[in-house]
Amino acid sequence: QRKAGDDWKKDAFLVKVSWLSDFFSAHNICVFCDGAVHDEPEQRARDAAVRRQLRGQGYRVIVIRYDQDLDEQIRQYPEVFGGAQR
Repeated sequence: QRKAGDDWKKDAFLVKVSWLSDFFSAHNICVFCDGAVHDEPEQRARDAAVRRQLRGQGYRVIVIRYDQDLDEQIRQYPEVFGGAQR
């Protein structure tokens, strides 16, 4: 039986877009864990461009934000995280 974490890689470098995601699944899911630095205008613009490019190449992009309830964010993606809770 497959475990929830079996298909995930941490800090995956995505060659097609030359970008580092926080987590990457073999099912083409990229999870970004955004801290406060991602609130800066320049970083927001870079994030938007990279994530747009990833989506355009068929990746599913999930963003987990530092300033929102973690459990609530995880619950929005039960097909990805299962019933996981902190």
